[in-house]
Amino acid sequence: METKIEQNNLERFFYTNPNAYTYNSRMKRNIAKSVHGNDSERFRIAQEQIDKPAVPISQIIPLVNEILKFAGFKAIEENEAIMDPCKINYADIKEKHHLSDERNIIWMKFTKSRHVGVVAASNDINFDMPKDENEYNTEIRVYNNFKKAYEYKWKYNSSGIIVNAIGEQWDKRIVLVFPLEIAKLPCRYNRHEVETAIGNYLIHNNVPIIDYYSHNY
Repeated sequence: METKIEQNNLERFFYTNPNAYTYNSRMKRNIAKSVHGNDSERFRIAQEQIDKPAVPISQIIPLVNEILKFAGFKAIEENEAIMDPCKINYADIKEKHHLSDERNIIWMKFTKSRHVGVVAASNDINFDMPKDENEYNTEIRVYNNFKKAYEYKWKYNSSGIIVNAIGEQWDKRIVLVFPLEIAKLPCRYNRHEVETAIGNYLIHNNVPIIDYYSHNY
């Protein structure tokens, strides 16, 4: 693992990777690279990532804490960050860490090979995964409370599809959870920006991430 960069350079990791998007001429704007349709880049990169050696959790947590401290949030001790997914209570995490919103957490889950599968934010840790490629494009009908109407959405999230595509499985015994507890004001970054920075910084420090672009969206 390479030498850590100077703290005053950490700000550059809070910006999204332009390679995570592709220009859509019909919509005339950049859109996220997809696991649906003909775009295979996220699958190709996932295979490259799984072929790299996994980095121990004991090395991942200090890297995450560097970003948290830079952004004005409290560092999380290893014994607190490592959690049993079956025992996670978002309301308890919110109260313990004085969060304004249950969604103000960064989390990551792992494959059974102990590679980081995805870096994500919000109170929605799950291990959804299709059985095979025939289910990748399955849609479900859901009610959108904001639009006050039903709409169709993909049944399986991108990370589950990608992990299945490379022949891996989720390790359902462990996740890393980092509540965004404010250490000092003002905090210049929101949870999505911190999520982006953590993913980018892990990659910068040679930590493979299977769903390589997900933290940019």
